[in-house]
Amino acid sequence: SDAMAESKGNTVVPVGYNKRDLILYALGIGVTDLRFLYENHPNFAAFPLYPVVLGFKGESEDVVGFPSPPMIAASANAGITPKGPALDGERHVIIHKPLPPGGCKLDLECRCVGVHPKRSGTLLESEMFLMDKTHKTHYATITTGTFYVGVKDVQKFGKSHSKSVKVPNRAPDRVVQQKTSALQATMYRLSGDYNPLHVDPGTAKEMEFKEPILHGLCTMGHSTNHVLGTYGNNDPAKIKSVRVRFSSPVFPGETLETRMWKLPGGAGEVRVVFETRVVERNKTVMSRCEMVLSDDEPPARRSKL
Repeated sequence: SDAMAESKGNTVVPVGYNKRDLILYALGIGVTDLRFLYENHPNFAAFPLYPVVLGFKGESEDVVGFPSPPMIAASANAGITPKGPALDGERHVIIHKPLPPGGCKLDLECRCVGVHPKRSGTLLESEMFLMDKTHKTHYATITTGTFYVGVKDVQKFGKSHSKSVKVPNRAPDRVVQQKTSALQATMYRLSGDYNPLHVDPGTAKEMEFKEPILHGLCTMGHSTNHVLGTYGNNDPAKIKSVRVRFSSPVFPGETLETRMWKLPGGAGEVRVVFETRVVERNKTVMSRCEMVLSDDEPPARRSKL
């Protein structure tokens, strides 16, 4: 297909999860709704952003190395040899179908869709498709922008999948604040991202952070949960897609504030633009983000407000 011509490499990584993994992930991103935390809840469900951890976790039920086998596959597809830190730049997650809440084994098909040389390194865009073992049922598509510091002399390839999201020039429509725990990163890492930067003070100092930082995807999880609770009634089937840009690190224990603007979406859709800041330092940590939710309420049930 044309899409394939625009990509390099194609690695299929087996992945899997159980109910306990789903609950641990939800705890790691600050979820409090029991439908994501209690396996006997009548509406027990996978939190919709869960697919983002499978590329780290793979099939393992134990701790895994860092970088993990799926991560190594992604940089190999692009022909990149990491020389220094790899920083999370962007994530775009499209949810095609909710994950089976009972756990299952799936395949993650990974390919490189863009290599963009920049001044201080290279931005690698990779795309992952989460599918069942027959590759007939498609659960999610995840596009990741990773910045490899110090990687030069690479051949430019592909087109950028980045999209510029405009934040309205007015006060946000809704704001949610949540304090993270001092142990947030040590809990979140158990979902599959065992990068020592998030737990080991020595590694953090080597990478020029005063202390271990929170995973960007943990911050993304908190804000996704805030938007879903505010505009999606916590219904996991409502999220169609979420896109974020990581602009600055968060330290465990800090308070995250998600500022949301509701905008007109396509037919049957609600579009929410959001940004996330650390309250204590008044620092924006995720910028120009957006979530698209399905709005399938019949007009009669809508309140007039």
